[in-house]
Amino acid sequence: MSKTSVATHNNDDTSLEKPVSDISLRDVISFFDSDYASLDARVILRNWQAARRNTALPPYEEVVLGRVGRAGAQTALVRSVGQSHFVISSAGSAFEDWIGKQANDLDIGELAPDSARVFREALDNALATRNPVHAVAHSVRHGHVSAYDLIVFPLANRWGNPLLLAYVRERQNRYSLIDAMFAATHDGLMALAPVRTINGEIEDFQIVSLNDGAARLMERRVEDASWQRLTELFPNLASSDIVAQLVQVLNSEGAKQFELAYPRSSGQTAHFSVSASAMGDLVAATLTDVTSMKMREESFRLLFAENPMPMFVYDPTDFKIIDINAAAISHYGYSREEFLAKTILDIRPYEDRAKVQKIFKSADVPPGNGDHWRHLKADGSIIEVKVYSRQVIYRGANARITAIVDVTEQRRTEARISYLAHNDSLTSLANRAFFREKLEEAMSRVQRYGEAVAVHCIDLDFFKNVNDTLGHPIGDMLLCAVSARLTKALRDTDIVARLGGDEFAIIQSPLQKPSDAGLLAERVVAVLSEPYDLDGHHVVISASMGIALAPSDGDEADVLLKNADMALYRAKDDGRGTYRYFEAEMDARMKVRRALEMDLRKALPAGEFNLHYQPLVSTKTGRITGFEALLRWAHPERGNVPPNDFIPLSEDIGLIVPIGEWVLREACREATNWPEPLSVAVNISAVQFKNQKLTAIVASALASAGLAAERLEIEITESVLLKDNEANLATLHQLRALGVRISMDDFGTGYSSLSYLRSFPFDKIKIDQSFVKDMAENKGDTAIVRAVANLGSSLGISTTAEGVETADQLERLRNEGCTEVQGYFLGRPAPASGIAKLLLDYEARMIA
Repeated sequence: MSKTSVATHNNDDTSLEKPVSDISLRDVISFFDSDYASLDARVILRNWQAARRNTALPPYEEVVLGRVGRAGAQTALVRSVGQSHFVISSAGSAFEDWIGKQANDLDIGELAPDSARVFREALDNALATRNPVHAVAHSVRHGHVSAYDLIVFPLANRWGNPLLLAYVRERQNRYSLIDAMFAATHDGLMALAPVRTINGEIEDFQIVSLNDGAARLMERRVEDASWQRLTELFPNLASSDIVAQLVQVLNSEGAKQFELAYPRSSGQTAHFSVSASAMGDLVAATLTDVTSMKMREESFRLLFAENPMPMFVYDPTDFKIIDINAAAISHYGYSREEFLAKTILDIRPYEDRAKVQKIFKSADVPPGNGDHWRHLKADGSIIEVKVYSRQVIYRGANARITAIVDVTEQRRTEARISYLAHNDSLTSLANRAFFREKLEEAMSRVQRYGEAVAVHCIDLDFFKNVNDTLGHPIGDMLLCAVSARLTKALRDTDIVARLGGDEFAIIQSPLQKPSDAGLLAERVVAVLSEPYDLDGHHVVISASMGIALAPSDGDEADVLLKNADMALYRAKDDGRGTYRYFEAEMDARMKVRRALEMDLRKALPAGEFNLHYQPLVSTKTGRITGFEALLRWAHPERGNVPPNDFIPLSEDIGLIVPIGEWVLREACREATNWPEPLSVAVNISAVQFKNQKLTAIVASALASAGLAAERLEIEITESVLLKDNEANLATLHQLRALGVRISMDDFGTGYSSLSYLRSFPFDKIKIDQSFVKDMAENKGDTAIVRAVANLGSSLGISTTAEGVETADQLERLRNEGCTEVQGYFLGRPAPASGIAKLLLDYEARMIA
């Protein structure tokens, strides 16, 4: 098929549900605006559009009976009798002229290939998209190629399968096949017609006609190769740019020459030189067998031209370089012309040339089997090489071919390996291994000489946000800038290392008094908190530090480093941008955390989790629209553990994935007990999005519970989109495809909430309770709520305000245009057993 345009509308006719194309009706209408569209075709299109009801197909009677008029000779009525199986019920004379035979009750499989293929594809596309389809077909008649516009209109049929009305009209322009074939050469000849996708883009070419010479080269009969696509005949074509080159020929009406590889039946590969030129809507091409020439070229290419080792050929009498391969040009930096103007003496350092000339002038030229020499590159640098050469006959004369192995980089690599064993490759600071080695030495001095040492653990605050928003290259630049500031802030006796990521550590030794460690920490925090200018980006971060002192906080390297790390976490918990000394109670707090972690790992299999549900209420009707599922942990000894204590911990240790799956399944199961269409909202953590099976888990939860997908609402925060943005967006689109609704929680509290509304079409925005709390006193909060509500309204996104605790807040939110509210004033979270009573109370209130 040469060209196909498809129109698309949504389909409400459930008896004939088919996938709908993304192509709009404008694509078909654009054809009707062209010079090729006839008045008859435009009339049929208007009848088809007028008879269409919403998205249902127009009835056959309202489009065809008594309405085709003078276009009847150019139309045919087609029945769909199976998958891609069609029969022509009746056809006019002009239509029969196109297919070349009588059409009544004719299976289209009996048509000639030039009409059968394009006709079937147009019929399939019309049924698939449920809209008119336009295609351009080509036919060969008496040595000429004719182009026909084919339009297929899908119709409803009250007595069975859909019917299709096909309209065909020949274009005025015809092209001589003979002229097209001989426009290229007298070897193998082919005429090629473009094959277009449903979008109208050329994806392939098919052979309209070919001569005996072309068939012989391809080891086929003329009739077997006719109307075949090029990619079917030449399997390697799909991975090359040859189709694109043919498209350029067709569009520019110019000419191109390229080569094709063709697998022969013997197992060998033939090589054809192809010359192509445009002839109207066709491409004329010639094939010339250049296999033997390619074999000779390939032998030399494998040996010399494309050898990855730098190689050159020189004359042993005058040392003039007579050929050079691409690897040598790339390696040495000289152009081919510069190389061919030199002798082998010219690529030696000046001080080596006399020695080289003396050796090469001797009676016995050295064989060159791994001899060490120094060579001169174009940039003036000197490299050390091993030279391998031998005598050859080149272009009928004695010559020497030389291969070069550059060993300069090998020696640099050895030095680099030694360096990397002790240094971080990005920042050039000491690495973790070298830091540990130096810390062991410092602890040895502590034990032997009573020397005091301080270990500082440093973590960059908000570094992750820089990486996620500005990209890893800027993040790497920031790490290097931090490293430079750290180095400048320390004494020569101190050691700073990058342990990994944005973690750094300092060994402060010797330490005169404990307060000196605090002074250094204050200086480092201040220095690292100053703004950075990174490639035009103004970046501000801070640093948190933990300090452990030896010998008071530990006399072993591992203990001291662990205690400094605990002090670092205390600094982060206390607000970041500060430092803390290690204290014994920090170890106790860590033990408490580990105990809570152990209990948390047992909670799910022990059945200690349960769900509470908080109502979501419509501001327009005052009725409950659904519930948000909230996780609760009833510990047998600790009692009710606050979610803020165990949910972040479950995310840190990865337990949120199985716990989150349990919450999802339990919430879906419970929601099936509620009156339709009440929905249930479930929070999904960014950690859960790392699980590539999230979509499958949601689908399984819905299916197991028997809950309609549109009754499930997934709530996410912008942290989901801050990391692995493309992968998480793909997961969100998969969830949307299931029919699940997606909500952005805590809107307005992050960095890029507005930008994420462009990246994904959210169904709901949840306004954070921090903006609702002080609406009465803070005009700024009121303005933000109003702006978000108006934004949601303009984008067709509902808005839910959280944290409603008073009647005044509810009234203000209703007046500002919020569509939904949630909070203690409307209902506290309650177990599932209390939902029925809550619904009855709300209904009673509505009746009252």
